Amino acid sequence: MATEKEMNELIGHAVSDAGFRKELLADPKAAAKASGYTLTKEQLAALKSPDGKGLAALLEERLPKYSGPL
Repeated sequence: MATEKEMNELIGHAVSDAGFRKELLADPKAAAKASGYTLTKEQLAALKSPDGKGLAALLEERLPKYSGPL
C-alpha cells in the first residue's frame, strides 16, 4: 500500500516525466510497480476514476498551462 507521501511522489513523477505520465495513464498498476510502489485496489480505482478526481484530473491540476505560440 502506497502512503499518501508515496502517492504524491508518484503523481509528482508523472508531472515531471512525460514518458512516465503516459505509462501511468495507460496502466497505473504496472507503472507504479515499476517505480517501486504497490497500490491498493482503492488507490488504483481512485487513479482511474472518471469523475474528475482521477489521475488525469490530478495531472491537469499540476501540469503547467502552456500559453505560448504553437
